[in-house]
Amino acid sequence: MEEDKKQSHNARMQRKKEVVDAAIERAQEERGIVILITGNGKGKTTSAFGTLYRALGHGQRAGVVQFIKGTHATGEVIFLQKQGLDSAVQYHAMATGFTWNTQNWDADKRAADEAWAQASRMLADPALDLVLLDELTYMLKYNYLDTEQVLAAIRARPPRQTVIVTGRAAKPELAELADTVSEIADRKHAFKAGVKAQAGIDF
Repeated sequence: MEEDKKQSHNARMQRKKEVVDAAIERAQEERGIVILITGNGKGKTTSAFGTLYRALGHGQRAGVVQFIKGTHATGEVIFLQKQGLDSAVQYHAMATGFTWNTQNWDADKRAADEAWAQASRMLADPALDLVLLDELTYMLKYNYLDTEQVLAAIRARPPRQTVIVTGRAAKPELAELADTVSEIADRKHAFKAGVKAQAGIDF
């Protein structure tokens, strides 16, 4: 690279560092946050579990409730079990399968209530640093759970506890409550091109 371009690059990096340093200086509040990962694209649960593993790496304790998942174990959960992390992670799965498979609102409602009982217990537990509510948005969309009750429980959680909510079609009230909202877009997906879902990649 030419010398003048190097100097220009260095100047840009210096300005960028000043902006980043100023942002870090402003962000001094310490508390748990609410993270919402939504959108139609692949990777919402994967992202949430990545944060879960990050928390575990720092010796934190966590709770996980999975709503509207299939009845087979996912790779994320199998890994937790193989690593013997049961003491660090409280886990509950609704495990009724997807609602479009069960086609039984009453049975799904009972399972959702049971799962929410576990979730609300976790949200009230100050020993948990992180609570992951995977696919919770579907519970609100299909009226299995009361939106205001869910939001109230999240608001009333211990101050240091972080909550991650995943799922498509998040309600505006949930997005408003969240401190961080990431929306994953659906541009291309191998499944739509006829590629079968694969263990270790899709579940």
